[in-house]
Amino acid sequence: MSKRKFPMGQLVATLAVIELMRKESINLEELFALHVAGEWGSVSEATRADNERALAGGGRLVSIHEAAGRRVWIVTEADRTRTTALLPEEF
Repeated sequence: MSKRKFPMGQLVATLAVIELMRKESINLEELFALHVAGEWGSVSEATRADNERALAGGGRLVSIHEAAGRRVWIVTEADRTRTTALLPEEF
């Protein structure tokens, strides 16, 4: 996997994500690692382009990864102070 492409700040996850990870024995750190490497997962082409612009000039970064048949969104704030894992319905 590629090296880190940006600082992630504080890593947080919603209770629903933590429960899903625990129930399905999924390592959330692996999803964070994909995100920070610029592996955006199943985002739209528009979001992928937004992410690439945000890497160069600043802005929010979003990735979507599958875990146990559920989508988990990972969002890094524009100021890079926090990265949050959440389910789509929690956005």
